[in-house]
Amino acid sequence: MGTKEKSKKSMDPATKREKLLGGKKGISAWKITLIALVAAALPVSWLIFRDAPPAGTGRMSGSQVMENVNYQNRYITMTKVAAVSGKGLVEIPLDLVKEKKLVYFEYRQNDRQIPMLAYITPSGKLVTAVDVCEPCNSTSFHIEGNQMVCNFCFTRWDLETLKGLSGGCLTYPPDVMSHSINDGRVRIKEIDVQNWKPRILRG
Repeated sequence: MGTKEKSKKSMDPATKREKLLGGKKGISAWKITLIALVAAALPVSWLIFRDAPPAGTGRMSGSQVMENVNYQNRYITMTKVAAVSGKGLVEIPLDLVKEKKLVYFEYRQNDRQIPMLAYITPSGKLVTAVDVCEPCNSTSFHIEGNQMVCNFCFTRWDLETLKGLSGGCLTYPPDVMSHSINDGRVRIKEIDVQNWKPRILRG
C-alpha cells in the first residue's frame, strides 16, 4: 500500500472536519470583507451626493421675489412673453413673471429653439427652467393648486420642489436653470441655455 493511501486512511474525522471548516472560514472572511467595504462606502456616497442639484444647471432654491402665494383652488395657464438675447444673457421682465405667475419664452439661435419657463413658487421664489416634459416631449404646463401639471401626460410635480407626485414622467420635471435678477430683469446665462442637453437621448 502506497504512502498516499496510508495517509488518506489515517486521516481521522476530526482532521477532515477541520480542513473542511478551514475552507469555509476562508470564504466567509472574504465575504465579510466585501460587505464591510460596501458598508463603509455608503456613508461616503451619501455625503458626496446628498446636496446634488437636479439634472439642470440650477438648484431649486430660487430667488425670493414675493411673499407667499396662495395657489389653492387656482388654475393658471402659461402666458407667453418675449425674451431678449444679447451680451451673453437671455432676459425677461421680472414684473411679468410676478404678475402672471407662470410664463413661457423661447431662446432662438440659428435653427435651434429652446423653450423656457419661469414661475413663482408658493413660498414666493422665482424658478427658471427648460420648458420640456422630456418623456412625452410636451412644452405646455399649467399650475393647479400647489402643483405643476403637464398638459399632455398630466404628470404632476410639487410646485415648490418639482418632486414627482403622480403620472408617468415623475423624474423629468422642467429642467431647472440658474438665473440672476438685475434692474427688474430675470437673467439666464446664454451659455447655459446653449449647452443644455436633453436628459433623454432619442434615436
